[in-house]
Amino acid sequence: MTRAALTLVATVAIACGGKPAPATPPPSHQASVAPAVDDQLAGELADALLEVLATMVQISHEPDCATMGRQLGALFDGSRALVDQVEALGADPDANRRLTTAMDARAAAVAPLIDAMGPGLVRCRAQPEVTDAMGRMPTFGM
Repeated sequence: MTRAALTLVATVAIACGGKPAPATPPPSHQASVAPAVDDQLAGELADALLEVLATMVQISHEPDCATMGRQLGALFDGSRALVDQVEALGADPDANRRLTTAMDARAAAVAPLIDAMGPGLVRCRAQPEVTDAMGRMPTFGM
């Protein structure tokens, strides 16, 4: 997966949201957003981003678009610690490389998740709650 693809995956994952109980990095890593990272932490963050994507897939099947939008917003809000940590890592070249490598190792799992959430998000794209959640999506400068 290219750096641009990692940016897209992270953006879609965080922006589109998921369950009210969102995926976050392990508690031992939440309090620190320092750029220092090893391969294990990079893998845990990549797994957390994939979990957010998987949660989005579940939410995208919600038949009520307003409910979908609220759930997406809740995931985005609840994933703030993960977003902060990924953004901090993006400023450190070594950490950024490690996270990109970890996401590359999971690339095969990403495309099916994006494909699975697409129809629901497209169906509800005009719903104000969905539009609001998508408008609050963070972007990453990786």
